[in-house]
Amino acid sequence: MSRYIALFLTISVCVSCKLKSTEDSLFDKHVMQLENNPKLYQPDKPDTIHLSEITNTEEATNFLLASLAQNYINESYYPQKTLLLKSISLFAKNNKAQEQLESLYLLAGIYKKDKNLYNEVKAIEDAITIANQENDEIWLFYLYSYIGEMYIREYNILKVIKYQTIANQYIKDVEFKDMSISTQMQVAKSLLYIGQYEKAYKLLQTLGHSINKGNTHYNENKRLQGIALFKLKAWKLSIEKLQEALVQEHLSENKFICHSILTYSYYLIGDLYRARLHKKRAMEYSSKNETSYTEIEFYKLCAKFAKENNEPKEVTECLTNAIEQYECILNTLNEQSLDQTIQSYSHIHEKRIYDQKITTYKYCVTGLLFILGISAVIYINRKKKRAYKLLALQQQIQGLENLESIKDEAKSFILRDFEIAKQIAMLRYVQKEQSTKFLKDLDKYSLIKNNDLLTTQWDKFYDHINISFNNFYSLLVEKYSYLNEKELQLCCMLIAGFKTEEIAAIWMQSVFSVHKHKTNIRKKIQAPEGANIINFLFNNLDLQ
Repeated sequence: MSRYIALFLTISVCVSCKLKSTEDSLFDKHVMQLENNPKLYQPDKPDTIHLSEITNTEEATNFLLASLAQNYINESYYPQKTLLLKSISLFAKNNKAQEQLESLYLLAGIYKKDKNLYNEVKAIEDAITIANQENDEIWLFYLYSYIGEMYIREYNILKVIKYQTIANQYIKDVEFKDMSISTQMQVAKSLLYIGQYEKAYKLLQTLGHSINKGNTHYNENKRLQGIALFKLKAWKLSIEKLQEALVQEHLSENKFICHSILTYSYYLIGDLYRARLHKKRAMEYSSKNETSYTEIEFYKLCAKFAKENNEPKEVTECLTNAIEQYECILNTLNEQSLDQTIQSYSHIHEKRIYDQKITTYKYCVTGLLFILGISAVIYINRKKKRAYKLLALQQQIQGLENLESIKDEAKSFILRDFEIAKQIAMLRYVQKEQSTKFLKDLDKYSLIKNNDLLTTQWDKFYDHINISFNNFYSLLVEKYSYLNEKELQLCCMLIAGFKTEEIAAIWMQSVFSVHKHKTNIRKKIQAPEGANIINFLFNNLDLQ
């Protein structure tokens, strides 16, 4: 009985896990559809957003999806906080991790809007805990990137780089093409934060080809491309992208960024009329409650404009605004007194300039050392090559000298063998019976047995010919491959100085047969009738 209960429980667990996986997959699919085109989202029940109460996970999920759709359409929109908190509670109770993460991310945005830093951090920390439990590296990337963006508001660039680096570690093994569109956008944004503008632009450009105008990230992609191009000093291309981004932009903060960069870009290309237009628009969207480096740079540029147009009143106003922004930043950096804050900021500013100079010097010194190192390596390699060449030449010369002496000795031995062979052949042919005793004596001393010609070891004979007559045999075979074995033997014996009678004696054939072979050779090598075969071959085989 207990066995059946265990089996039933196992099946139940498997079925519940499969159902949970299917539900998570379905929810992710809905979120992806929202990202592609949130305006096409059709909720299961009408008026899902304006609920007075949420009682179950189904209502909570529909509420969340509808809220996400509205947030994607208009970034300034956020759902009711109480309903969202209720939804998070229901998701936690039913162990719906993906729904919890999306809800907490949305909740952090609400607290950011309310400037409730404590609860914003708490929402992100809760989401990180869940993502770690689920081992969801993509969400961990998002959440640590969010913390990095929070530090941008605190003007703590070191912490921005730290948390962005932590975020990037979670996706280091994931190919860019395998990421979702929202993850790709976040990766490109993180590259902008850490100053890798060219790489960020390339990724944004690639991503831009794969999303349509209905996609929630389309406008953001254009805006970020414009910012990256501005940082890369491609003013005209930056203007083009930012103009496209402004068409569908809703957030005042983003409109201010676009118009302020357009002001600066038009100023740099000399179009002062359009620069003034965008300056005016940027001022309309400038927020007195928010402070950023972008606004400071914008007011400094406005002061420069006003100075060039002889408008002292506007110069004073713009510089005053810039100073106010600086003071806000200094107050945000720490809670110290004003004097201490100014000293701290001055120190930071001076340190930044000092670090830039040190970095420049380091690059210069490194470049110089690199050039010197490369030059030294090239010089040493050249010296080594020359030394190796000289050594190789000496070895070649010595080898040639040794080879020449060996070759001369070999030639003398071979020629001696040739002479003996000729004499023996004649004896065998002319005085075959009379010289039997003499031949036995020669055989006794191995003069016949070891003579290549007499024992028909033609391969060794050809080697001797090559050594003695500058590769004659090899050149002959290469150029006149159609000569048969007898004709090759005849040519080699002729160049070795054998007479017709001696060749006939070696072959044990008549003199007429040797002449017939000579005639055949002349025909094959196309030598004139009666021509000296060896002289003809010498000229044609380039042996002179």
